[in-house]
Amino acid sequence: MFSNYRQSLIKGLQEELEAAGSIIIEDIASQIREIGFSCRMCGSCCKRSGGDNRVFLTSADKEMLKSCSICPEDAAIPMLPDGMDMYSSSSVLEHLQEFEVDSEGRLNTFGWMLKRKECGDCFFIGEDEGDEEDEGDYGDEAGGGGGGGGQKRCNIYANRSMLCRTYPFYIDDGELNTSECEGLGDEISYEDSILLARDLVNRYVTEIKDTILLYEKFGEIQTSPDPFDIFNKNLAVGDLVFVIHDNNGSSVFSLKLYK
Repeated sequence: MFSNYRQSLIKGLQEELEAAGSIIIEDIASQIREIGFSCRMCGSCCKRSGGDNRVFLTSADKEMLKSCSICPEDAAIPMLPDGMDMYSSSSVLEHLQEFEVDSEGRLNTFGWMLKRKECGDCFFIGEDEGDEEDEGDYGDEAGGGGGGGGQKRCNIYANRSMLCRTYPFYIDDGELNTSECEGLGDEISYEDSILLARDLVNRYVTEIKDTILLYEKFGEIQTSPDPFDIFNKNLAVGDLVFVIHDNNGSSVFSLKLYK
């Protein structure tokens, strides 16, 4: 039954991927110009105070991190529920029902996200830089991510993730959508709208391909009548173990709680 359901999901995604090949970049760019957008480099999308600032990482994002000499294992953490602090036992227990706990007491999740600071802000967002001059071409590209001088500077702006590069836009089921952002409604040039549209379609296609691979490689999670017995024993000594399912299969991520 599970196998049949998985195959139906894969088939649906393959059809969506095929349809994505018919998306016309100029059509998306025209919609972007009609909506309007400019990144104000306020860093709101990078900060926890701005709302859900989780950054889901695609396979391409992890390769991009490597290109800027950052080990993905040092920059990424398992995908977590919004607001969860994985180093806090009380926060883990608060969000426990949002995970599938396997027979070994491990929390199963899907995909990776960018690491965050203890305050919940993105790990790579810096502090205000006063009136320092821009370094590189920060702020000249379409797409969000807080890259400007004198603002909340992103330390990996040139290699930022697909989500950050295309925020606040995203494509869902072939349709352009927007997230909340103060920069919406501002004028955007033709050239920047084309660049942003290309990045959006690339992100959309990459996410579909990654999800297809995830389903193809996913192994059914083994459960037991009382998986929480092992989980609680591990938690009592400060151990927490995740199993992350992604386009490469599954991997284990272990950590020590300190809160």
